[in-house]
Amino acid sequence: MRRSVAVTVAAAGTSLGLAAGTVLAAAGTNPGPDQQSMLAGRSVLPALSFRDGSPPSGTFLTADNLRTAAGNGVVPPTTGPFFASQPIQGISALVPAGNGAWWALADNGYGTRDTSADWQLALYRVDPRFGVTGGPQVLSTVVLSDPGRKVPWTIVCDPGRGAALPPLSFNVLPASPPAACGTDPSARILTGFDFDPESIEVGADGTFWIGEEFGPFLLHADRQGRLLEPPISFSGVKSPQNPTLDVVGGERPTVAASRGFEGMAISPDRTRLYPMFEGAVGDDDPQDVRILTFDIARRQFTRDVHKIRLEMPGNKVNLAALRLTDGVTPAYPGTVTPTGTGGESVAELTALDDHRFLLLERDGNGDGVDAPRLKKVFVVDFNRDDRSPGYVQKTALVDLMAVPDPKRLGGDGDFFRFPFNTIESVHVVDDHTIIVANDNNFPLSNGRARSRSAGRNSNLAPDDTELILVQVSTSLHPDPRLLPR
Repeated sequence: MRRSVAVTVAAAGTSLGLAAGTVLAAAGTNPGPDQQSMLAGRSVLPALSFRDGSPPSGTFLTADNLRTAAGNGVVPPTTGPFFASQPIQGISALVPAGNGAWWALADNGYGTRDTSADWQLALYRVDPRFGVTGGPQVLSTVVLSDPGRKVPWTIVCDPGRGAALPPLSFNVLPASPPAACGTDPSARILTGFDFDPESIEVGADGTFWIGEEFGPFLLHADRQGRLLEPPISFSGVKSPQNPTLDVVGGERPTVAASRGFEGMAISPDRTRLYPMFEGAVGDDDPQDVRILTFDIARRQFTRDVHKIRLEMPGNKVNLAALRLTDGVTPAYPGTVTPTGTGGESVAELTALDDHRFLLLERDGNGDGVDAPRLKKVFVVDFNRDDRSPGYVQKTALVDLMAVPDPKRLGGDGDFFRFPFNTIESVHVVDDHTIIVANDNNFPLSNGRARSRSAGRNSNLAPDDTELILVQVSTSLHPDPRLLPR
């Protein structure tokens, strides 16, 4: 499944004033003492970038999805799948891959289980090529699969095997395996219907550890993307998409859809993982988020749990919205929509050392008429309490809605904005530099276009995948073992 990858770019109308694949070079100097941060580089992969030779995708997009895509200028064909191949999009995590490259993990494709059954779960080895004309280069692709039958429930590419999925509306399998499954059923290629990967780390042995939202689960895969063991869950926490949820028996999910293991860090010695829920769990306050600790050698979650206080309320599970397979009958009759919730969430956690981390926090705006308010990178310290007892200290590092740009690298005036609904990747590069990337949700998001359009509702276009370097005046003092090599 791993190979060199050719990338097709259909650039007409997709780069929002930038040539396809535009790269804006690094500034080369740190911000002065009176300036906290500065844009140091930007590399753009156009929205209409596809993996050559890959199978069709987008067959299961809904009528509403198609209208949104058309509003963004991405018009589907009159017949057949939306796309003739797999878009390179949905980047939800970046970790160093050696020799200046980065592993870029794609998510489940089109945002929901039922729309993503023909999306191959993949991670890309990418060279951002800051300062080089032509934009990022995809060096290779790893497609996730389960030939060893580690997943005990039914998956799209092997529908005749495994335990049945819970009887919820979004768990209905396609009538037959799509082309994304390939011609060898024993390969058991994994799709965006099966899992929603959101975070990744590389273990001491070079294998991949992936944080996933549908369970939520930890997935462990080899360098060819093959699962090495069954998905690992955290006791007592299930999302509505969890394949073991006993809906008939009345078991209730405890974390909202798309609020599972969104972020995940690894300790400098690569012995511990820190998976982070994107939203509140169970009876937790909607502004509270938990960070767990997983001992890799023992394959166990420890008792070390840290709590973060969000700037605004986040989401909680909405039992009243869940329907059985007929799409009409409530799965949990008598329940009501929770109140006091909002769109705030945490999107990534990456270590600076054995107790400090970079944290991405964002509101839920970006694509709609309502303008985004909060997209920030924080430093959190497990060894220090915040002003509220029981919460770890969280200190603002970069405001991504107002990054000073004295070199005019971003083409956005004196201050560069990163106005996306889903900014999902951050990692330390050196003592004064971080890298940040967006999940562009192609073809359904248009945050960059909205931020530049009159009234935030005209001349829309799909978001590109943007990778930026931000230099900070604060010394990050990262552990050298966590830096790119």
